Amino acid sequence: MSAVDPQKVASILADVAAQEIVPRFRNLKHGDVRKKAGDETVTVADEAAERALTSRLTALLPGSVAVGEEGAAENPAVMDLLAGDAPVWVIDPIDGTRNFAAGKPEFAVMAALVTRNATLASWIYRPMPGASYVAERGAGAWLNGARMTPPPAPGADNELVGTIRFMFFPEQAREALRAKAKAQLAPFDDNSCAGREYARMAEGRQHYALFRKMKPWDHLPGALIVGEAGGRVAKWDGSAYRPTDASGGILAASSPDAWRRIREFLGQA
Repeated sequence: MSAVDPQKVASILADVAAQEIVPRFRNLKHGDVRKKAGDETVTVADEAAERALTSRLTALLPGSVAVGEEGAAENPAVMDLLAGDAPVWVIDPIDGTRNFAAGKPEFAVMAALVTRNATLASWIYRPMPGASYVAERGAGAWLNGARMTPPPAPGADNELVGTIRFMFFPEQAREALRAKAKAQLAPFDDNSCAGREYARMAEGRQHYALFRKMKPWDHLPGALIVGEAGGRVAKWDGSAYRPTDASGGILAASSPDAWRRIREFLGQA
Protein backbone atom coordinates (compact mmCIF):
# COMPACT_ATOMS: atom_id res chain seq x y z
CA MET A 1 0.00 0.00 0.00
CA SER A 2 1.13 3.56 -0.66
CA ALA A 3 2.01 6.05 2.07
CA VAL A 4 -0.56 8.63 0.93
CA ASP A 5 -4.30 8.83 0.42
CA PRO A 6 -4.76 7.90 -3.27
CA GLN A 7 -7.84 10.09 -3.60
CA LYS A 8 -5.92 13.15 -2.39
CA VAL A 9 -3.40 12.59 -5.15
CA ALA A 10 -6.18 12.12 -7.70
CA SER A 11 -7.67 15.43 -6.58
CA ILE A 12 -4.31 17.17 -6.95
CA LEU A 13 -3.96 15.95 -10.54
CA ALA A 14 -7.47 17.14 -11.37
CA ASP A 15 -6.92 20.52 -9.67
CA VAL A 16 -3.65 21.16 -11.48
CA ALA A 17 -5.23 20.19 -14.79
CA ALA A 18 -8.09 22.61 -14.16
CA GLN A 19 -5.73 25.44 -13.20
CA GLU A 20 -2.75 25.04 -15.53
CA ILE A 21 -3.74 22.85 -18.48
CA VAL A 22 -7.40 23.09 -19.49
CA PRO A 23 -7.46 26.92 -19.68
CA ARG A 24 -4.59 26.76 -22.19
CA PHE A 25 -6.18 24.03 -24.33
CA ARG A 26 -6.77 25.47 -27.81
CA ASN A 27 -5.65 28.79 -26.36
CA LEU A 28 -1.86 28.65 -26.66
CA LYS A 29 -0.20 31.89 -27.66
CA HIS A 30 2.74 32.51 -29.98
CA GLY A 31 5.84 31.32 -28.15
CA ASP A 32 3.92 29.00 -25.82
CA VAL A 33 5.07 25.95 -27.80
CA ARG A 34 8.66 25.02 -28.50
CA LYS A 35 10.91 22.06 -29.26
CA LYS A 36 13.24 20.49 -26.73
CA ALA A 37 15.92 17.80 -27.08
CA GLY A 38 14.97 14.96 -29.40
CA ASP A 39 12.61 17.23 -31.37
CA GLU A 40 9.89 16.69 -28.75
CA THR A 41 7.23 19.30 -28.14
CA VAL A 42 6.85 21.16 -24.86
CA THR A 43 4.39 23.91 -23.94
CA VAL A 44 4.07 26.43 -21.14
CA ALA A 45 1.24 24.24 -19.81
CA ASP A 46 3.62 21.27 -19.41
CA GLU A 47 6.08 23.39 -17.48
CA ALA A 48 3.52 25.10 -15.26
CA ALA A 49 1.72 21.84 -14.49
CA GLU A 50 4.95 20.06 -13.60
CA ARG A 51 5.97 22.82 -11.20
CA ALA A 52 2.58 22.70 -9.50
CA LEU A 53 2.49 18.90 -9.30
CA THR A 54 6.03 18.73 -7.96
CA SER A 55 5.28 21.27 -5.22
CA ARG A 56 1.98 19.76 -4.12
CA LEU A 57 2.94 16.09 -4.29
CA THR A 58 6.24 16.43 -2.44
CA ALA A 59 4.45 18.49 0.24
CA LEU A 60 1.89 15.71 0.59
CA LEU A 61 4.64 13.18 1.40
CA PRO A 62 7.47 14.75 3.42
CA GLY A 63 10.90 13.47 2.42
CA SER A 64 9.80 12.56 -1.09
CA VAL A 65 11.40 13.83 -4.29
CA ALA A 66 10.17 14.23 -7.86
CA VAL A 67 11.29 13.07 -11.30
CA GLY A 68 9.30 14.93 -13.93
CA GLU A 69 9.56 14.76 -17.69
CA GLU A 70 10.46 18.42 -18.10
CA GLY A 71 12.84 18.48 -15.15
CA ALA A 72 14.65 15.44 -16.51
CA ALA A 73 14.93 17.10 -19.91
CA GLU A 74 16.72 20.02 -18.26
CA ASN A 75 18.82 17.90 -15.90
CA PRO A 76 19.10 14.18 -16.80
CA ALA A 77 20.90 13.51 -13.50
CA VAL A 78 17.54 13.59 -11.67
CA MET A 79 16.88 10.13 -13.12
CA ASP A 80 19.33 8.79 -10.54
CA LEU A 81 16.71 9.49 -7.87
CA LEU A 82 14.77 6.44 -9.07
CA ALA A 83 17.48 4.19 -7.64
CA GLY A 84 17.67 6.02 -4.30
CA ASP A 85 15.98 5.40 -0.96
CA ALA A 86 13.63 8.39 -0.90
CA PRO A 87 10.07 7.98 -2.21
CA VAL A 88 9.90 9.35 -5.76
CA TRP A 89 6.99 10.98 -7.55
CA VAL A 90 7.32 10.25 -11.26
CA ILE A 91 5.37 12.93 -13.11
CA ASP A 92 4.17 13.38 -16.68
CA PRO A 93 2.43 16.77 -16.62
CA ILE A 94 0.92 16.30 -20.08
CA ASP A 95 1.20 12.95 -21.78
CA GLY A 96 0.38 13.53 -25.43
CA THR A 97 1.78 17.06 -25.62
CA ARG A 98 1.72 17.08 -29.42
CA ASN A 99 -2.00 16.31 -29.32
CA PHE A 100 -2.56 19.01 -26.70
CA ALA A 101 -0.63 21.59 -28.75
CA ALA A 102 -2.61 20.62 -31.86
CA GLY A 103 -5.93 21.07 -30.08
CA LYS A 104 -6.69 17.34 -29.89
CA PRO A 105 -8.23 16.00 -26.65
CA GLU A 106 -6.11 12.82 -26.48
CA PHE A 107 -3.85 13.83 -23.60
CA ALA A 108 -3.51 12.92 -19.92
CA VAL A 109 -1.89 13.94 -16.63
CA MET A 110 -0.01 11.06 -14.98
CA ALA A 111 1.92 10.28 -11.81
CA ALA A 112 3.36 7.29 -10.01
CA LEU A 113 4.82 6.82 -6.53
CA VAL A 114 8.00 4.74 -6.55
CA THR A 115 10.00 3.36 -3.63
CA ARG A 116 13.10 1.17 -3.95
CA ASN A 117 12.54 0.49 -7.65
CA ALA A 118 8.91 -0.59 -7.20
CA THR A 119 5.74 1.29 -8.14
CA LEU A 120 3.45 1.53 -5.11
CA ALA A 121 0.60 3.57 -6.59
CA SER A 122 -0.26 5.39 -9.78
CA TRP A 123 -2.70 7.84 -11.30
CA ILE A 124 -3.92 8.84 -14.75
CA TYR A 125 -6.26 11.78 -15.17
CA ARG A 126 -7.81 12.48 -18.56
CA PRO A 127 -9.32 15.98 -18.46
CA MET A 128 -11.38 15.14 -21.51
CA PRO A 129 -13.63 13.30 -20.71
CA GLY A 130 -12.87 13.83 -16.98
CA ALA A 131 -11.78 10.28 -16.16
CA SER A 132 -9.62 9.49 -13.11
CA TYR A 133 -7.78 6.16 -12.89
CA VAL A 134 -6.08 5.11 -9.63
CA ALA A 135 -4.19 1.96 -8.67
CA GLU A 136 -2.41 0.69 -5.56
CA ARG A 137 -0.06 -2.26 -5.75
CA GLY A 138 -1.86 -5.38 -4.56
CA ALA A 139 -5.07 -3.49 -3.80
CA GLY A 140 -6.72 -2.99 -7.19
CA ALA A 141 -7.55 -0.24 -9.65
CA TRP A 142 -10.42 2.26 -9.78
CA LEU A 143 -12.05 4.42 -12.43
CA ASN A 144 -13.81 7.48 -11.02
CA GLY A 145 -14.06 5.72 -7.66
CA ALA A 146 -15.49 2.43 -8.98
CA ARG A 147 -13.43 -0.74 -8.65
CA MET A 148 -12.21 -1.99 -12.03
CA THR A 149 -12.64 -5.67 -12.82
CA PRO A 150 -10.78 -7.80 -15.37
CA PRO A 151 -12.25 -7.18 -18.83
CA PRO A 152 -13.56 -10.08 -20.96
CA ALA A 153 -10.94 -12.11 -22.79
CA PRO A 154 -10.58 -11.15 -26.47
CA GLY A 155 -11.97 -13.40 -29.16
CA ALA A 156 -10.17 -14.35 -32.36
CA ASP A 157 -6.88 -12.77 -33.35
CA ASN A 158 -8.64 -10.60 -35.90
CA GLU A 159 -10.56 -9.02 -33.02
CA LEU A 160 -7.43 -7.95 -31.11
CA VAL A 161 -7.42 -4.14 -31.10
CA GLY A 162 -4.26 -2.29 -30.21
CA THR A 163 -1.20 -0.29 -31.10
CA ILE A 164 2.00 -1.40 -32.81
CA ARG A 165 4.84 1.08 -33.08
CA PHE A 166 6.81 -0.34 -35.94
CA MET A 167 10.00 1.55 -35.11
CA PHE A 168 10.54 -1.16 -32.48
CA PHE A 169 11.47 -3.63 -35.22
CA PRO A 170 14.49 -3.83 -37.53
CA GLU A 171 13.92 -1.75 -40.63
CA GLN A 172 13.88 -4.72 -43.00
CA ALA A 173 11.13 -6.45 -41.01
CA ARG A 174 8.76 -3.51 -40.65
CA GLU A 175 6.82 -3.77 -43.90
CA ALA A 176 6.40 -7.54 -43.64
CA LEU A 177 5.11 -7.16 -40.10
CA ARG A 178 2.82 -4.31 -41.09
CA ALA A 179 1.30 -6.41 -43.87
CA LYS A 180 0.85 -9.42 -41.60
CA ALA A 181 -0.75 -7.32 -38.86
CA LYS A 182 -3.15 -5.76 -41.35
CA ALA A 183 -4.19 -9.20 -42.56
CA GLN A 184 -4.54 -10.95 -39.20
CA LEU A 185 -5.26 -8.36 -36.48
CA ALA A 186 -7.97 -5.79 -35.98
CA PRO A 187 -7.15 -2.23 -37.10
CA PHE A 188 -4.44 -0.63 -34.99
CA ASP A 189 -3.49 2.97 -34.35
CA ASP A 190 -1.00 5.21 -32.60
CA ASN A 191 -2.59 8.22 -30.96
CA SER A 192 0.69 9.40 -29.39
CA CYS A 193 -0.76 9.23 -25.89
CA ALA A 194 0.34 6.30 -23.74
CA GLY A 195 -2.01 7.42 -20.97
CA ARG A 196 -5.00 6.98 -23.26
CA GLU A 197 -3.78 3.57 -24.42
CA TYR A 198 -3.16 2.25 -20.90
CA ALA A 199 -6.57 3.59 -19.80
CA ARG A 200 -8.28 1.84 -22.71
CA MET A 201 -6.50 -1.44 -21.88
CA ALA A 202 -7.55 -1.25 -18.24
CA GLU A 203 -11.14 -0.81 -19.41
CA GLY A 204 -10.90 -3.62 -21.95
CA ARG A 205 -11.51 -1.29 -24.91
CA GLN A 206 -8.02 -1.96 -26.29
CA HIS A 207 -6.23 -5.29 -26.05
CA TYR A 208 -2.53 -4.46 -26.42
CA ALA A 209 0.14 -1.84 -27.05
CA LEU A 210 3.79 -2.28 -27.95
CA PHE A 211 6.19 0.45 -26.84
CA ARG A 212 9.82 0.97 -27.80
CA LYS A 213 10.71 4.13 -25.89
CA MET A 214 10.82 3.45 -22.15
CA LYS A 215 10.62 6.75 -20.28
CA PRO A 216 9.32 6.05 -16.75
CA TRP A 217 6.74 8.86 -16.76
CA ASP A 218 5.16 7.36 -19.90
CA HIS A 219 4.72 3.84 -18.53
CA LEU A 220 4.88 3.51 -14.74
CA PRO A 221 1.42 5.01 -14.11
CA GLY A 222 -0.36 2.94 -16.75
CA ALA A 223 1.56 -0.27 -16.13
CA LEU A 224 0.34 -0.52 -12.54
CA ILE A 225 -3.23 0.42 -13.44
CA VAL A 226 -3.42 -2.20 -16.20
CA GLY A 227 -1.83 -4.84 -13.98
CA GLU A 228 -4.18 -4.14 -11.07
CA ALA A 229 -7.15 -4.21 -13.46
CA GLY A 230 -6.26 -7.77 -14.51
CA GLY A 231 -3.93 -7.17 -17.44
CA ARG A 232 -0.24 -7.82 -17.94
CA VAL A 233 2.61 -5.40 -18.63
CA ALA A 234 6.12 -6.77 -19.09
CA LYS A 235 9.27 -6.24 -21.05
CA TRP A 236 9.52 -7.77 -24.49
CA ASP A 237 11.33 -10.85 -23.14
CA GLY A 238 8.64 -11.44 -20.52
CA SER A 239 10.63 -10.11 -17.56
CA ALA A 240 9.10 -7.65 -15.11
CA TYR A 241 9.18 -3.96 -15.98
CA ARG A 242 10.89 -1.88 -13.27
CA PRO A 243 11.10 1.90 -12.79
CA THR A 244 14.83 2.03 -13.59
CA ASP A 245 14.52 -0.02 -16.81
CA ALA A 246 15.50 1.98 -19.88
CA SER A 247 15.67 -0.69 -22.58
CA GLY A 248 14.06 -3.93 -23.65
CA GLY A 249 10.71 -2.62 -24.90
CA ILE A 250 7.31 -2.97 -23.23
CA LEU A 251 4.35 -5.09 -24.26
CA ALA A 252 1.15 -4.21 -22.41
CA ALA A 253 -2.13 -6.10 -22.70
CA SER A 254 -5.59 -6.10 -21.17
CA SER A 255 -5.22 -9.75 -20.10
CA PRO A 256 -2.44 -12.34 -19.73
CA ASP A 257 -3.98 -14.27 -22.63
CA ALA A 258 -3.89 -11.24 -24.91
CA TRP A 259 -0.26 -10.60 -23.88
CA ARG A 260 0.72 -14.18 -24.75
CA ARG A 261 -1.08 -14.15 -28.08
CA ILE A 262 0.41 -10.85 -29.24
CA ARG A 263 3.87 -11.91 -28.11
CA GLU A 264 3.57 -15.16 -30.08
CA PHE A 265 2.19 -13.34 -33.10
CA LEU A 266 4.98 -10.76 -33.12
CA GLY A 267 7.61 -13.40 -32.47
CA GLN A 268 6.69 -15.11 -35.72
CA ALA A 269 7.11 -11.96 -37.78
